[in-house]
Amino acid sequence: MSYARWSNSCWYAFYNVNGKLSLWYDMQHTFDIDFEDCKEMTVEKIVEIYNCTEEQAEEAMKYVASFLEDYDPKDGEEYEKELSEFLKKLNDKDYELGTLEDAVEFARKRNGL
Repeated sequence: MSYARWSNSCWYAFYNVNGKLSLWYDMQHTFDIDFEDCKEMTVEKIVEIYNCTEEQAEEAMKYVASFLEDYDPKDGEEYEKELSEFLKKLNDKDYELGTLEDAVEFARKRNGL
């Protein structure tokens, strides 16, 4: 889920597959922040971390707040479990190296389709 994109903001902010908030300011400031750290985030910390203006940090805090509302602690755990099972399947001697269909099946399962 995307909260902001660079086309209409100085931020690119989204809820990533690892259950973290990706809060990117520019290509030198691309950080993934976990739930506990988001709870401690302030405008002052954002200004310090990203070297942005206070106004830009206030905008970023809106995305932090949205992430905190949307957060589901199972997201990162489920992703890690699915990825681990998929990699184990790939490493299984009796399994042919993954095909495009396998990758599509994995992606559909991951996205609930």
